Amino acid sequence: MKHSKPVNLYKPSTGNNKSLVRILSAIIICLVTFVFHQQKDTSPNHLIEKIESNEEQLSRQAELTEKIKAELTASITEYKNTVKILEQRLKESHDERDAAESSKKDLQTKLRGANGKEKENNGDEKEIESMKKSIDAVSTQIDHLKAEMQKSAKIDALKKFGPGPHRVKFELDFHPDEIPAGDATSFVIEMAPLDLMPYTVNFFLSQVNLGLFNGCSFHRNAGHVVQGGPIANHLNPGAHLNKGFKDAGLASVAFQEYSADFPHKKYTLGYAGRPGGPDFYISTLDNTRNHGPGGQSSYAVKGEADPCYAKVVEGFEAVDRMHSQVVQKGDYMRLVHYVAIKSATILTDEK
Repeated sequence: MKHSKPVNLYKPSTGNNKSLVRILSAIIICLVTFVFHQQKDTSPNHLIEKIESNEEQLSRQAELTEKIKAELTASITEYKNTVKILEQRLKESHDERDAAESSKKDLQTKLRGANGKEKENNGDEKEIESMKKSIDAVSTQIDHLKAEMQKSAKIDALKKFGPGPHRVKFELDFHPDEIPAGDATSFVIEMAPLDLMPYTVNFFLSQVNLGLFNGCSFHRNAGHVVQGGPIANHLNPGAHLNKGFKDAGLASVAFQEYSADFPHKKYTLGYAGRPGGPDFYISTLDNTRNHGPGGQSSYAVKGEADPCYAKVVEGFEAVDRMHSQVVQKGDYMRLVHYVAIKSATILTDEK
């Protein structure tokens, strides 16, 4: 029996030793590298750089956060303003709707009222139409009455004063305290043709024929006229002259007779007032517009005119002397010193 040779278990193998060496070397290299990197990351400079980098990142993040916050705040503000505008517009819309509804109701109420009064209006229209017819009838009657009065006046004037031309002479006396320049103390007027102004010519001649203007005065210098009438003067202080005109039934004309063929030119005579008379005036300028139809708009019948019935043909200087006299304070322009009408007489010897 052969005995086996014992094996030495602790005897290293050459190939295995080399492998082991290589493995250990790799492990050592890794450990060294790891330690080196660990030392590098924990060095003071590296830590400072890392801290600064982190602070910069934090700063950028803070800026971004503030920017986002500002944008969000602006968006919220804009949203609130938009909401307010929308609420205001909604309120206005409601108000407009309420106003429209109110107007609609008012119109409906008025329409119902108008419909309810339609029958009444129809009745009023008939009444108005009836009144117009009545007024037209009265106007026709008045025009007829005027025409008849003119015919009658012409016949009366022809009987009493002849066919004309009719002339009247005024003798004046100026107050001794105010004697205007010049020496004319009278003027002569010629009446309008009877065919144009029959009623007023006969009316004025009748006043003169009864001596009603004797003792009266020219008492007003209104700039565009000198006016005379039954007012006392320095020759007859305290005299009451209106009574004679009233007793004779010649205080005022019955209607405002006027002819466009005998207008209110300078130096023409017209009756003052409504109804005209007994005061009369002499125009010191062309008063066709002022005293013609519609010129005296303050009176009730605005289309009427002052009767123009005569014109000065002699003694213009006497009229101008009165027109130069001083007036009192006030709108009426009353003369300080009245000019006496000593007499007004019809010149029967004139052809």
